[in-house]
Amino acid sequence: MSFLAGTFSAMLAWVVIDFNGVFRIPEGGSSGTFLQLFSQQAFIGAIFGVFVGVAIGLVNGMWSGSGKVMQRDVGWGALVGIAGGLLGLFFGQMFFGLLYKDPRTATSYAAIAPLVFIWDVVIRALGWALIGLFLGLVQGLPSGSGRAARHGAIGGFIGGLIGGSLFEIVPYILPPGTQHPGIISRAISMTVTGASIGFFIGLVENLLKQAWIRVVVGRNEGKEYIISKARTTIGRDELSDVGLFGDRNIAPLQATVAVENGRHVLHDAGTQIGTSVNSQRVSSHVLRDGDIIEMGSMRLEFHEKATASKIAMPVDASKPQVQIPSMAGICPFCGTKKDPNTGACACAVGAQPQPGMAPIPQPMGPQVGGGPRLVGTSGSYAGQAFPISPSGPTSVGREPGRDIQLEMDTTVSRRHARIEVEAGAFVVYDEGSSNGTAVNGMRITRQQLAPGDVVSFGTSAFRFEQ
Repeated sequence: MSFLAGTFSAMLAWVVIDFNGVFRIPEGGSSGTFLQLFSQQAFIGAIFGVFVGVAIGLVNGMWSGSGKVMQRDVGWGALVGIAGGLLGLFFGQMFFGLLYKDPRTATSYAAIAPLVFIWDVVIRALGWALIGLFLGLVQGLPSGSGRAARHGAIGGFIGGLIGGSLFEIVPYILPPGTQHPGIISRAISMTVTGASIGFFIGLVENLLKQAWIRVVVGRNEGKEYIISKARTTIGRDELSDVGLFGDRNIAPLQATVAVENGRHVLHDAGTQIGTSVNSQRVSSHVLRDGDIIEMGSMRLEFHEKATASKIAMPVDASKPQVQIPSMAGICPFCGTKKDPNTGACACAVGAQPQPGMAPIPQPMGPQVGGGPRLVGTSGSYAGQAFPISPSGPTSVGREPGRDIQLEMDTTVSRRHARIEVEAGAFVVYDEGSSNGTAVNGMRITRQQLAPGDVVSFGTSAFRFEQ
């Protein structure tokens, strides 16, 4: 979006500069006093800067979904755009004046002409790079994020450097006899500059981001918010860093994410509905990559490069997997003692009630007899049982046609996971799902299953039985 905004805004700036009918840039180069030359360059820089700055601010505001954020970012974009255009070209012209050497004073102009051309390109590019730098700064100034401002400045500088160099290159590559070479040069170079600034601002911001939050359930599903401040606010307020709109139960300030000792820590703001992480209500919680944050009807997924598991741990299918006993034979879900022979407990499918207990309701949904299966323990499918094929792959996902279709859980991907039979053992594979697959609370990409293991797809958990 920033790329398109930069492209079209730069084209509009060029139209205003060359076809406004009031201030026309002369063809064939500029001449006149320093004040006249600077006024021409200042006009170009200010118009270009304000158009691109407003466009990028408008995109940021539209992406946030907040009218107040849009007004704030557009205002900052206009202000910094004008300042960036004026200062960028001022310093560029200053460098040009200090470093430029008139080739006519040289003994042999032909001998130094290539060097003069390269020197002119470098000086001109630096002037437009400074414009890009100032326009990039606007990314962090409205929200007070020094990191976002720094990333934006880097991207803007690179974009301005690339586009600005075309101001000197384009006239040399136009066919001889081309009419209005100055207009054509400005049209091409300004459009490329605007596009490059928008593109590299977004690229650098994404490449250098360390932590971000993605909406997985609720309004604006799939939207990402980069965490770039020491204290990031989350809530219904329109100026929140992570704006959650559409649920009146969420407080204007629901929670904050603070950087503490190099980690990101979630703090509930003392709200009535509370904040949960991985289905557990918390007042504060040290976040890890893949954590699911729940606030009212909204679910957010936290991502962090520092704690992301980049390499899947290898599993040797030939070796038996060690199963850690759960509370010395006590089921962690229903709190009753497991049968030492079968491992069944009160919440097992088909289990008989223990003395003094009320009859256990039979699960609804898919009914299975013996054989391998997944039995829901928490989430939308608690108490339901799903068979696993003993000879072939069993697919898991939200879309129709999956062997285990979990359409009621929106945190489950359309094609979430599969269970294979390898060397007589059942192995679960994550298929690049958005919210991940976990075994006994540990996120995995491949894991051999043992009876009693708890497998989680999104926020739905199942016990593996064989």
